[in-house]
Amino acid sequence: MKREELQHYFDTSMGKETDYALIGDGVSSLTEEFNPEEGTSQWINQANGNTEVKSYTPSIEVAKEDCIDDDMQDCIDTLVDTLPTGTSAESFYVRLRLKDNISAGVYKAYRRKCAVSVVNTGGDAGNNVSNTIKIGGKGDAVAGTFDISTNTFTVGVEP
Repeated sequence: MKREELQHYFDTSMGKETDYALIGDGVSSLTEEFNPEEGTSQWINQANGNTEVKSYTPSIEVAKEDCIDDDMQDCIDTLVDTLPTGTSAESFYVRLRLKDNISAGVYKAYRRKCAVSVVNTGGDAGNNVSNTIKIGGKGDAVAGTFDISTNTFTVGVEP
């Protein structure tokens, strides 16, 4: 599977009316970190310890070059200008793989509520402005489907 086949969409409405945009143009690298919280223990009768996975707190850091005016860039510009906090900084993101096709343009997908923070804005002389935001997961992912022709997530359809 090539990198372009793993897609992430972000709800640029910031929780008002759902309006998903593909995270892509201006982004040269994107990795969803799962940030596992682990606990370890070792009993007196063991030579080696035990690891237990307690939880995950997924996050994505998006560094986007301001090279094209699209919904994602408009949203980032607003975030940089307003620096929202609390519920004003909440939205959703969706992850899907193009190989998980259900029907024409519809894919198995996972949606997660998130908190969005602005990390930085700026860049070097002669280059386009670059903005970095952090999308931090909140709670469990919801399984469903995503239609890339309408940018619509449907909850509850088991992938």
